Amino acid sequence: MFKRWANSNRKGRGLLCHFYDAESKKQKQYYTKSDYAYFNLFCSSPEWIVKGTTNHGIQSEREKTSQVPVLNCYQIDEAFFEALENHCDEATKKYELGIILNKRVLRNHFGEDKVKDIELWDHHDSRPPPQECWKYDIATARRSLWPFNFCQVVRIKIPRQSLYKIPIKGIPRNAIMGLIVKKEGYEDKAMAKLLNQKRWGNLEVFPLL
Repeated sequence: MFKRWANSNRKGRGLLCHFYDAESKKQKQYYTKSDYAYFNLFCSSPEWIVKGTTNHGIQSEREKTSQVPVLNCYQIDEAFFEALENHCDEATKKYELGIILNKRVLRNHFGEDKVKDIELWDHHDSRPPPQECWKYDIATARRSLWPFNFCQVVRIKIPRQSLYKIPIKGIPRNAIMGLIVKKEGYEDKAMAKLLNQKRWGNLEVFPLL
């Protein structure tokens, strides 16, 4: 059902999925915790508030990491479908909730140059300055993303607010296409009531995780 829906909706738009991690003692600081997802789900705002995190991508020539705040996403395509199936078959699941986003709307909202398909780094070239490092990955470093390590990574540059310079931004309702949620504890009627309160009545929800 999810694959059929995604294939019919990604044409001309492009769909992205941003996952929220299950709580883990080994959780790295740049991963987005599931608490952020549940805050967004249970609050009444039709926007989805995201927090940009740093240290994504490769290191510069002087081994500095990127301090550009970004939102890390996967492009929804055949590689993603296979990875999601593998993830759902695992006993211990890395991700707890995923939000599905319209790539075309995000580019209109943030700017074409702020929503980037991440390239694998060519070792023959000199490395970029730190502010450009978020646009590149090294293939071997993606092994930690298993089973999504072969998926196309897309990063959204999140602007820092003028007050306190915190990288937090609301994603508009028209960019939000669906949710991938946990099967355990899922209740269709309760979810429908919650989404109606958020004015998200027509949102697609897939209890797969």
